[in-house]
Amino acid sequence: MKIKPQVTTKQLLATTTLLKNLKEFVDKKYGSIYNLNVIQNQGLPNTIVVKYEKEATMAGERDYEFRIATINQEGHIDFIDNKFKDIFERASFLSECLPLNIDDENQYDKID
Repeated sequence: MKIKPQVTTKQLLATTTLLKNLKEFVDKKYGSIYNLNVIQNQGLPNTIVVKYEKEATMAGERDYEFRIATINQEGHIDFIDNKFKDIFERASFLSECLPLNIDDENQYDKID
């Protein structure tokens, strides 16, 4: 049985702000965002995870980033994409993630 995460107002605000910033990045034509997913991992209870790929061209050079951000209940965003020891550990973490629609309040328990 899937346990619903407990999500706070600060957490929802930080997640929404991150998603708006990514949309603004695309809208201002700074670059592209691909494979954007809001997810949860049972290994990080009550934490929202945002995964995305970012491409941009800076000074004529193509820049690519694979980003994984965690948002804790205090609304603190931590980018963990470089904290895995190798690609296999990162793939294992992502394979255990489930989608989370923050617009659907039935997918989580709102606390505070």
